Amino acid sequence: MKAASKLLADVTEPQFEAITHLEGPLLVLAGAGSGKTRVITRRICYLIEKGVNPYNVLALTFTNKAADEMKERVLAYYNYPGLWVSTFHSMCARVLRSEGNIERLGYTRSFSIYDTSDTIGTIKTAMKELQLDPTHWKPTTLAATISNAKNRLLSPGGMLKERSDYYHQVANKVYARYQELLMANNALDFDDLQLKLIELLSKNHEVLDHYQEKFLFILIDEYQDTNFAQYLIQKLLSKKYHNICVTGDPDQSIYGWRGANLGNILDFEKDYPDTKVVRLEQNYRSTKRILQLASGLILHNKFRKTKGLWTENPEGEPVTVVHCEDERTEAKEVASRVKELHQGGRGDPVGRPYSDMAIFYRTNAQSRVLEEAMMSYGIPYIIVSGVAFYQRREIKDILSYLRLLVNHRDEVAFERIINTPHRGIGQTSVERLKREAVHINNDFIQVAGSEVGGIKGKARGGLGAFSELYKVLKAMPRSPVRPIVTEVIAGTGYTAYLKSAFTQMEVIERLANVDELVNAAGEYDKTHAEGSLEDFLERVALVQDTDSWDGHTEAVSLMTLHAAKGLEFPAVFICGLEEGLLPHSQSLHSETELEEERRLFYVGITRAKEGLVLLHTAYRSRYGLKVASIPSSFLQELPKEVVEEVNRTSPAEGSSYEREAMRRVERTFTDDRFSCEEEAVSAGGFFPGQKVEHPTFGIGRVREATGDGKGQMVVVDFPVGRKTLLVEHARLKKIGSSK
Repeated sequence: MKAASKLLADVTEPQFEAITHLEGPLLVLAGAGSGKTRVITRRICYLIEKGVNPYNVLALTFTNKAADEMKERVLAYYNYPGLWVSTFHSMCARVLRSEGNIERLGYTRSFSIYDTSDTIGTIKTAMKELQLDPTHWKPTTLAATISNAKNRLLSPGGMLKERSDYYHQVANKVYARYQELLMANNALDFDDLQLKLIELLSKNHEVLDHYQEKFLFILIDEYQDTNFAQYLIQKLLSKKYHNICVTGDPDQSIYGWRGANLGNILDFEKDYPDTKVVRLEQNYRSTKRILQLASGLILHNKFRKTKGLWTENPEGEPVTVVHCEDERTEAKEVASRVKELHQGGRGDPVGRPYSDMAIFYRTNAQSRVLEEAMMSYGIPYIIVSGVAFYQRREIKDILSYLRLLVNHRDEVAFERIINTPHRGIGQTSVERLKREAVHINNDFIQVAGSEVGGIKGKARGGLGAFSELYKVLKAMPRSPVRPIVTEVIAGTGYTAYLKSAFTQMEVIERLANVDELVNAAGEYDKTHAEGSLEDFLERVALVQDTDSWDGHTEAVSLMTLHAAKGLEFPAVFICGLEEGLLPHSQSLHSETELEEERRLFYVGITRAKEGLVLLHTAYRSRYGLKVASIPSSFLQELPKEVVEEVNRTSPAEGSSYEREAMRRVERTFTDDRFSCEEEAVSAGGFFPGQKVEHPTFGIGRVREATGDGKGQMVVVDFPVGRKTLLVEHARLKKIGSSK
């Protein structure tokens, strides 16, 4: 066994403090690029070197990719049998499947985990039964409402007690029926994994005591991203011994929209008054200028923990802000710079591999024009989105066969594949099967192999063939997984089905996807010697956007700012720095949400190691129209001394566009327009630079203000153009702070 000195040989003093802290609560405030993964993994090893049994250590994070990286780093020191390193959701699933735990709650250990599309499908079934029109009641909106309620531990009745308006009355009925369908299908959705673990631990004291004694030391990474359910899970598990270590950065909390509670990390010391706090403030990733830019931005947030990031890295090049005419100019500018960096321009004679570069944006819709520019310039690129692969039709088909092998009550899987490939089983026969299955505990396999009234001829023969295939597949061992996947493909004649159902070009792509699924199963078998079909399906169901990204493909990475979390690149481009995009229009009504948008920008900035380019447009196409854009208010907050500006606007001949574009540039990086702020505020009026909302024109920013009181006149830049308004009749609302 290697000595502890090996773990501590190359660490800083703050890292040493965090690694060697033994008992009691520990809060590690880890700035971007400060080496927190090193601290977590070496702390695990240090605890075990000091006599802690690996069986008693639980390390939690949020993505499979992060969990796998943590395991690999630990394995670089020791191989610890019994150590739990996983995502929150995987840990919950593992506990629920263990020792008959889930059976206490009315499910079996072979329960299915429903992904987003399965959830939406089941909600649609509930809506159909309740005779709700999906054109008036959006399934995705209802799914978000139900998910939000679950993350706050609200049952259908509890949600109605909190809000009883008509929408929530309807949502409550859908929620209640949705949960009944999940139980009938022996299925849990993502939120249920956490909800059911809390229910298990709260109602069964012997189970809670068992896991409190098992997990004597708990480590949670990215604690700023935890929601209320995850917070409660750690409180339950750590209640007896308080050996809880959390690492995180309040400045990188960007998931409030899906239930993350920034207060969990801000109030950690209130929850555990004897907490030791360690700040990791040395950044190993970015240049001094990039770090200065990020620090200057985030200082504008109020809800944070003070820390001062610094680095010994070089000063680096200035951060470039490019003012573009429209999104096509923006995309062309990015593509041109990418190509130049690759070929050895811009001070780098060797040239960078494409994999060194990444392009970030706020919304997926922004990627289309960027993709077109990449193709035009002959630049290889990848869209980082691991979830999309597992949502493809052919992949969902094969996975549904696998799911049904594990859980014969899974109605969503059964309905998907009972007639795929075609077996002559029509929807009428499927409905009869479903009605019959209700009487035998939703055992779809049993009902498919039995005589059901009204099902005859070709449909009966198709069901017989399906039942025989199922018996063959069911008899196969659950591990390794790859042979099961290949047998599903061969036994169903799936390749021939694809060739008969799609065009030649479509067949090539779909067969490649099927082949990739076989490869994924093979990779799983190699890395999980004691794996199983159940575990493979669990990992697939819980895949994250960046899980499939390995960083080695020779291509530029395109992704949303949210997907960029946890990654790093030598050269980064951030597009669409405009009001309504970043910050997003839905955040402009709330200071809390506006701060989260600023944190999102901060996360994007701190992904860059050496080069950073920020871009915004003067005009952007919306709904087929070219409308004026307002530079993001965040651009005003950047330290001017580390920024260089480039103007790429192209005025129409004979117009005043160029002068207006330059005025936009000047307004972006000057604070002079706030000189009259104090006077205007004291008079209760509007002032230049203030963000406002109009019921017709939307979100805008005051350009000029004259007069005061009801007689005040304002000129406002809206996305639809510039408007001159009399305050008395304008119905303008002030938004957020002035800056």
